[in-house]
Amino acid sequence: MTTYQSVRAQIAKLEKQAETLRRQELKNVIAQVREVIAQYGLSAADLGLSGARRGKAKAGKAARRASVGVAKYRDPKSGQTWTGHGRPPAWIAEAKDREAFLIEAPAKKRPAAKKAAAKKAAAKKATKGAGRKGRPRKSGAVEIESGVAVQ
Repeated sequence: MTTYQSVRAQIAKLEKQAETLRRQELKNVIAQVREVIAQYGLSAADLGLSGARRGKAKAGKAARRASVGVAKYRDPKSGQTWTGHGRPPAWIAEAKDREAFLIEAPAKKRPAAKKAAAKKAAAKKATKGAGRKGRPRKSGAVEIESGVAVQ
């Protein structure tokens, strides 16, 4: 009867054999790839490997660049853009009136923003005088509307 320890020993032995075989096969594969690259005159850029680290994707700056906001200002001379966040570029830093550099937003988006602002203002107005959870505060005062007392 085989024991747990003997099976674990067999597994360890097989893992060592597998790693040895992998290294041997890897040497052959690398030699074949190098031969094909030399035969066709391929570069790292052709293979999509330029600037990439071995086996790891760049996550730091590349991920931050992907999350850049929508451009709000444009330089008419150079065509450069700026989102309005962070340090202003030289072409707009000295400008007294930045509205001259604004990029026109699509006509559909501006009214929606105004509607949202109006809706937010109405909600704020509706909760004015309200308690913590937006409910009207209870007070002992009685309001009289059209001759009827309302509490």
